[in-house]
Order: sequence, then structure tokens, then C-alpha cells
Amino acid sequence: MVRKEYVVEEISKLMSNIDQIRNIAIIAHVHHGKTTLTDSLLAQAGIISKAVAGEVLYTNYEQIEKDRRLTIKSANISLGYEYKGKEYIINLIDTPGHVDFGGYVTRSMRAVDGVVLLVDPVEGVMPQTETVLRQALKEKAKPVLFVNKVDRLINELRLTPEQTYERLLNLINDINKLIDQYVPEEFIGKWRVSVEDGSVVFGSAMDKWAI
Repeated sequence: MVRKEYVVEEISKLMSNIDQIRNIAIIAHVHHGKTTLTDSLLAQAGIISKAVAGEVLYTNYEQIEKDRRLTIKSANISLGYEYKGKEYIINLIDTPGHVDFGGYVTRSMRAVDGVVLLVDPVEGVMPQTETVLRQALKEKAKPVLFVNKVDRLINELRLTPEQTYERLLNLINDINKLIDQYVPEEFIGKWRVSVEDGSVVFGSAMDKWAI
């Protein structure tokens, strides 16, 4: 009981300090792995078991979402995170990827500081990838690129290391072309993503911590 009260007290302190709060949305084309990534982040935060991360689809609250394994409504959850010795609250929003539910994405973009854009490298940039990225940039939400399911390039497409590198490089360039096209004028040349500055991250469908 004492521990619970301590945790609540610490969270309350963080919530009163805007500098220690970040609002982040996960956006992508349908079935590129947004809810699975959210599961992995929840497992890392100790909210759900690591064993069920990627299967429970925690933020799919509605039964129809669970049955179809498809996000219909945006869902949010708060996570604690420590960075360089400072504690933060991350308000994470898992958004729909299907075009029919794009209204939820638009509303979410107006409440966030930045977005994690997921892309499946086998499918590449899809119509809804461009749509959700454009919505994010319109609302001045800075993007980070998460290239998901990288292992598909090896297991399914049987690409060589050189071909895999070329495929990923082309994907990053494609995303940067979209950013250059839609980014607000004051951020032109500043919001391009790259591996060097940490704004491009890679994940594997075989590794639940990275999905």
C-alpha cells in the first residue's frame, strides 16, 4: 500500500510539470505493426507480461478490434520513462491505420509533440503511410521513423545484406522526400530522418522487444 501511494505521488508530481511530459502518437498504414509495438513498450514498462507482448494487443479495447486484430479507435496510455537521469511521462496514442478511421488520426495529431511512423520495408510507403505522415507534419508533430519487420526482407524476400541495405536506404530516402514535400516551411531541412541522429530505428518481427 505504501509503495502504491508513493508511485501515485511521484506520478502526480510529474504530471504537474509540463517539461516532463511528452505526448507521442504511433502512426502507420494498416497492419504495419502499431499495436504490436505498443504492446512491446507496455511490456518494457512492466504493465503487461513480456510473454504476451505482441499477442494481447492491449490498446485494442473494443471486442470488434480484438476479433479483427484491427485498431478502429485511437487509444492512449501513459508510461513512465527515465532519460539521462530525468523522469518523464510519455502519453502514448495508438492510432488506426485503416483509411476509414482516419478522423481519429487527425484528432490525435492535434494533441501530440511528435510521432513514431512505422513502415513495413517489404510493403514500403503505402497510401496511408503518406496520409498519416502528411497529417502529422501539418500539425507540426515531428516524426521518427521506425522500420518494422526488417527480418521479412531476409526470410521472405531472401535479400542479400547488400540488397537489404539498399532497400532500407531507399525507404529512408522515400520518407525524407515526403517530409520535404509536406513539412511546414520553418522546419524545411530540419526534420529529415537519419540513422546517424537516431531518428531512424529498426525492429524485427522475430524480436518482441523491437516489433
